[in-house]
Amino acid sequence: MQLDATKNKITYVSDHAILIKKMRLLRRLNRQQAALLFGFTFKNLEKMENGRSNISVERFQLFQEKYAFSEREVDELRSGKMPAPTDAHCIRKKITTEKREDRRFCHRKITRECKVLKEMRIIKNLGQHSASRLCGLGKDTIGFIENGRITLSDKKIRHIVEAYGLTMELFYQLLKVNPLRHEMVERSHDIINKMDENKLRAILPMLAQF
Repeated sequence: MQLDATKNKITYVSDHAILIKKMRLLRRLNRQQAALLFGFTFKNLEKMENGRSNISVERFQLFQEKYAFSEREVDELRSGKMPAPTDAHCIRKKITTEKREDRRFCHRKITRECKVLKEMRIIKNLGQHSASRLCGLGKDTIGFIENGRITLSDKKIRHIVEAYGLTMELFYQLLKVNPLRHEMVERSHDIINKMDENKLRAILPMLAQF
């Protein structure tokens, strides 16, 4: 329940409205970032979180899926067993703390998971900065992840994959593919860049046939 100052009346905020705001803040997304994730406008999302727009069961399930919350986690949020912020200022506080999860390595550790996330980003035709915004992360975070400079937890991987609109099933399938398509493309570029002009002229007609 909250007071609507513009109309001087009490607005009753639904359980779904409270939960989608808590989930957003736990994922450290501001409304602009979350609206981009769902394809809503900022105002539409604001209305939903403030109880001024109806949230159907189907739409709530979409929020739950995109924010990567399990049924158990939603139940814990609803019952209060899972602590959740209610103030948007907490987003900035968490980002600046030394305890944040995005710890950077001094040296690159490009794992298979890093390469698969890069492949999935390319599948969605996203640049690194666009992908970072879509995931609600710092503008260079996806680049750091793909270059093996940030720790990757299972939870973070799921969040990124689902923010791309893809599935963990595809992620696990791609883990078994070696080399990945972008690895073959990069290797091909390296080989072509090292060729002299005569060799390039010889292979160009063959490449054009594919």
